[in-house]
Amino acid sequence: MRRLITMVAAVVAIALFSPVAAQAQQAYTINHGPYLQGLTYDGVIVSFTTSERGFSKVEVREKGSDEVREFRTSKHGLFEANNTHNVIEVKNLKPATDYEYRVVSKKLTRFEPYHVRFGEEVASEWYSFRTFDPAAKSVSFVVANDIHDKADLCAKMLDVQPLDEIEMVFYNGDIMSYYNREGQPFTSFIDVSVEKFAKNKPFAVVRGNHETRGQFARIYDEYIHNTPEGMFYGVFYFGDTAVVMLDGGEDKDDQHPVYGGLVDFDNYRREEAEWLKGVVRSPEFLAAKNRIVIMHVPPIVERMAEIEENKKEIMRQIAWRGASHLGELIIPILNEADIDVMLCGHIHRQLIYPEQPGVLEFPIVVNDNVSSLYVRSDEAGVYVKAVHIDGHTSFEKTY
Repeated sequence: MRRLITMVAAVVAIALFSPVAAQAQQAYTINHGPYLQGLTYDGVIVSFTTSERGFSKVEVREKGSDEVREFRTSKHGLFEANNTHNVIEVKNLKPATDYEYRVVSKKLTRFEPYHVRFGEEVASEWYSFRTFDPAAKSVSFVVANDIHDKADLCAKMLDVQPLDEIEMVFYNGDIMSYYNREGQPFTSFIDVSVEKFAKNKPFAVVRGNHETRGQFARIYDEYIHNTPEGMFYGVFYFGDTAVVMLDGGEDKDDQHPVYGGLVDFDNYRREEAEWLKGVVRSPEFLAAKNRIVIMHVPPIVERMAEIEENKKEIMRQIAWRGASHLGELIIPILNEADIDVMLCGHIHRQLIYPEQPGVLEFPIVVNDNVSSLYVRSDEAGVYVKAVHIDGHTSFEKTY
């Protein structure tokens, strides 16, 4: 009998001190975020995750006010619950206004049809953000690309930029090399973005060709919320400035063996081109004085090779289906849209494709993979400055 009691005690002790038991005893936490996306004149999207399943909300108040509004995600009459990944849209805000927000979550300890029980509640500190100004005469932002899962490189690209002065950050593709690990966007760039700026200022992600690869590529949009519509392409308006984000998709032919017949980017780019035609005809776009396009893969047409300086690079790019198909579809639309400058990445070196009347009616600035771009749009035009991670300026020009 004593031996049996001893064995039972031993089993209980092992259970109590096993990793599972230790994990169960850990505090309920907000373990990623919050981070801002989809900021507009009157709304923002707040994302964050919790360590265990719970029921979450965002509380928002106008700066200086004690009146707090609560926002949750509701779909088909049901609040989002029993989840760890939260994406909550905050609506009906005032333009050009300072707000404060925090995220709050209650752990769900029991979730049955007629019996719901909550555990501990956690709340972040209050953070601030400002809605965009529809009357703005200037805007500034940072563009970084081709980071390829190097969070330390991402930090260096951000550290050389005046993050306190800008409105937002655009990640222009290949921020990950491929998406093959759960939670990879956090370790690659989201966590460092939260540390540097993203609790207070938004980022948008232009998908690169590498981020279409990997077994989790099809759930990338669970982390990226550039707009309420959930697209990887879209348009941002900052008063006098329009910024169009385009998704170039993969760089190879859809039938390339490496894709195993699992991609449909030719049709995707055609759908995007039809969307773009509507954008450039819209009253908001036509009213913008400065117009910027951001896309990872530079669009290429063969006639661009008439410029001797970049002929070899253009011919190398034209061999890839993605770049040439983008050139075929996108350049004719943008040639009629009075674009000031296009910002690209992809080729891991700095390159300028100048305007060519009748071929390319706007310049393309291709950024390398060890610099970030500071962009300021105002009455003087669009100023672009490339800053190397060591701090020196490698390129600057006003368009």
